[in-house]
Amino acid sequence: MTFLYFAYGSNLLKQRIQLDNPSATFVAVGELKEHTLAFSSLGMKPEIMRWRGGAASIREDPSSSVWGCVWRLGNEHLQTLDRQELVYDAKDVTINTLAGKQYTCRTYQLPASEFLDEGPQNRPSPMYMDVIIKGATQNKLPDSYINFLKAVETNELLDENLEIYKDILNMLDSSET
Repeated sequence: MTFLYFAYGSNLLKQRIQLDNPSATFVAVGELKEHTLAFSSLGMKPEIMRWRGGAASIREDPSSSVWGCVWRLGNEHLQTLDRQELVYDAKDVTINTLAGKQYTCRTYQLPASEFLDEGPQNRPSPMYMDVIIKGATQNKLPDSYINFLKAVETNELLDENLEIYKDILNMLDSSET
């Protein structure tokens, strides 16, 4: 058995999602309507967070859309995905593809209480945004959305020795050779 998952953050990148969920296979690029992309540091100092900055989430917004990837995963990876998204709430969403198909997918959203203070400490790290943009580019999200992602301000806490970032870059390097 399998399930569909909508990724809009670091799991856009095939190498990232497959770190813990090797059954993930790409299905389609899709749009989640009436939502916007947002970042939160979950009330913690960015330096102690896994990605050294704000984590991506979605928030309801009738005037926006979030683009991402629909992945098909084996049910054996539902628990690993839930563990990866531990502080998020699971949510079923309807995703519209460029080909006109609709999919009902599982995705994850931070609780609204995590967005009470939306100051600069919630900005994502440069490494996190790099992985998100690499995933958006790899899967050919719309150019306008990739440009939107490139314009997201980071917290400028550059740490190229961050273990998860190095692992992902190494996987990218080995897949290109």
